[in-house]
Amino acid sequence: MYAVARRKQAKTLLTIAFGVLAALVITALLSSHPVRTEPVEATAPAESETRTSEPTSTPNPFGADFEQLSDWRLVLVNDKVPLPENYEMTPRLYSNIQVNFKIYDELCMLLDDAYAAHVSLWLASGYRSVEDQEEILENAVQNRMRDGLTREDAYENARLTIQEPGHSEHHTGLAVDFNDVSSDFRNTEAYAWLQKNAAKYGFVERYPEDKVDITGIDYESWHYRYVGREHAEAMQSLNMCLEEYVLYLKGQS
Repeated sequence: MYAVARRKQAKTLLTIAFGVLAALVITALLSSHPVRTEPVEATAPAESETRTSEPTSTPNPFGADFEQLSDWRLVLVNDKVPLPENYEMTPRLYSNIQVNFKIYDELCMLLDDAYAAHVSLWLASGYRSVEDQEEILENAVQNRMRDGLTREDAYENARLTIQEPGHSEHHTGLAVDFNDVSSDFRNTEAYAWLQKNAAKYGFVERYPEDKVDITGIDYESWHYRYVGREHAEAMQSLNMCLEEYVLYLKGQS
């Protein structure tokens, strides 16, 4: 019995010794490879990953540095492009209305042929000076103010159909208004005849209904502009207003 007890005690001591030895080995290993407990700084992403692309703005093709085409028939005048300072216009009377003498013959042929076709078409307005445009715009503003609008609102509303002085196509003498200058004109036989025949005489509808966002002017079925026959037919075929066509010829469309 005593011998058995001694064997058990020896076995217990041996187990303890192995446990202590294993603990010492583990401690030694940990001390030779310390564990990092401090926080690790995040690596900054590359500059290309953090840089946000800056918004790019489309340059305005009709800005202050806009260059007119050399063809006088395609001179562009709108809310962004004023009448060129060196622009020359020699007026000629058709009845009591002035137009650019360069379009006189074609305009006469257009009106004469409409008359021969039993179409009621007449000239309502043509060339306007800057002073004329100032008066027209001011009268429109006053009329709207009488309807209850503030001057600011009246001016903005008037500008939907009337350009600022210096920015009206009528200054060129190349633009004309037909009949009673009314939205009802689009429903007339005269309008239908112009839609079919105006390009033959070099005229285009200047402010089409589907181009308002480009021209900046509300639809004017009565307002036509002389550009010459070949350009008028090209614009009609391409379904372009004058702004689009000028950029097309410049190679910017």
